[in-house]
Amino acid sequence: MAALGVVHYHKLNITLFILISFSAWLLHDYMGYTGMALPLLPVSVLGGALAIFLGFRNNSAYDRWWEARKIWGGIVNYSRTYGMEVTTFLGVHGNEEIGEERINEIKKGLIHDHIAWLYALAARLRGMEEAPEVDRYLSPEDQKELEGIVNRPQMILKIMGQKIKNALDKEIINDFQHIELMWVIKELYNLQGRAERIKFTVFPYYYNFFTRVFLWVFIIILPFSLIPSMELGVVPMSIAISFVFYILDQSGQVTEDPFENRAADTPMTTICRNIEIDLLQQLGQKDVPEPISPEETRFHGLFIR
Repeated sequence: MAALGVVHYHKLNITLFILISFSAWLLHDYMGYTGMALPLLPVSVLGGALAIFLGFRNNSAYDRWWEARKIWGGIVNYSRTYGMEVTTFLGVHGNEEIGEERINEIKKGLIHDHIAWLYALAARLRGMEEAPEVDRYLSPEDQKELEGIVNRPQMILKIMGQKIKNALDKEIINDFQHIELMWVIKELYNLQGRAERIKFTVFPYYYNFFTRVFLWVFIIILPFSLIPSMELGVVPMSIAISFVFYILDQSGQVTEDPFENRAADTPMTTICRNIEIDLLQQLGQKDVPEPISPEETRFHGLFIR
């Protein structure tokens, strides 16, 4: 089934491989244009150089993908830390006029703000203007403050920081707890900035452009170098070799952009939902959303058509 899925979503390019290799056999063996045969050595050198180029490009792309996964791993850890600190730090310290009910409301607001930040960040990295979860967790006052803001997640962090400062002013937390909570906010800013660096730093264009040019030059001339010794066998062999190089190129293109909501990308929606569940349960809430089950891998998500 997996192989059939790959073939189905790349049927156009596979058809081109078949036409190129079959045309080489037709011209050389059937129509007698033997002068079209190419020496194998130069084509082998080109294939080796192309393999090195693809390997270097794919390694660079994988570094971007792995850094994205580490960033969201850090978001998971700091989110849990933030939830633990909010639910345990806030209390009646020096202001006896604030009751437990009001403190619980403040805790809930800070946790909900953070969940909104998670979904806002995921939406920004995917190029979406908004996410419904953001409005569901933010208060009407906070939603109004986001109007006209381009970078919504950074503004949500600012709102969280201001609310933490207000909690200090009202003596709901002490100075040490304020420092600890603001340190977590700072780390969330750092993680957001690292994710935005990957999203908005364009992978060098010439890597993709020249790789694709050399790839198709290699695919076109490959059967003409194999046909003197393989005759009709050149068709399946050149198709197999061309497909290997083509898939290497496609996998690199997919991997270099890890926030595009494809099956092989960083699973931000799943991560956000898991953090959402963790934080709501830290508040003592029993009615929490269901975890998102991993969907069956779709090959159109793994490879660009």
